[in-house]
Amino acid sequence: MTFAFDSSPGNGISDDASESNLESVQKQRWVPTQKAFDKLLQQLGTNREDAGKEYEILRVKLVRFFEWRGCDAADLRADQTIDRVMRRIDEGQVISNLMGYVYGVAKRVSKEVIRENERIKSLDIDPLSPANTEQSASEENDRRLACFDECLATLSADVRELIINYYQEEKHAKIIGRQQLADQLGIPLNALRIRVHRIRKTLEECIQNCLAQHA
Repeated sequence: MTFAFDSSPGNGISDDASESNLESVQKQRWVPTQKAFDKLLQQLGTNREDAGKEYEILRVKLVRFFEWRGCDAADLRADQTIDRVMRRIDEGQVISNLMGYVYGVAKRVSKEVIRENERIKSLDIDPLSPANTEQSASEENDRRLACFDECLATLSADVRELIINYYQEEKHAKIIGRQQLADQLGIPLNALRIRVHRIRKTLEECIQNCLAQHA
């Protein structure tokens, strides 16, 4: 599949009012930008279209890497890895061996996932009875769902529709659906991914804040 990568600065990155209120909590955090993505593409190849293809291949390899290591949400872990690499490049770090650096970051991310899973497992050792544990988990899920609905409602209608459509399909249909969504918006697939990633990060922070307030 060929992707048309627009060379104009800021292409596909929405800074309009519909998203600014959601991103205010991220002002002190680095988030992916088209400029940072362009710098990564330059590392992947001198020809923009070929570099775009190399990016897609790299992302697929990273997803497989995390799947083989048994990490949950492998596509998200791949994006986290690429984000970290993009940030270093954007900050001016010189990387002589890009692939080696990327996989080094991926290994660190996988270790973090393993440690976090072990920590969560340790918290599962609870003196509560099975019935109480099941009830507690159900209540937690209810709170999380309520917070998700609450945070989703803060989105403008078009942004809410975008995030829902982006995640609604599975497997191969998901790939086709996302390309079609990018085509409908008139932006490259990578720009769509960056836009959704920014929205998702803000939603996750909103949900965590909501859960903390209702704890």
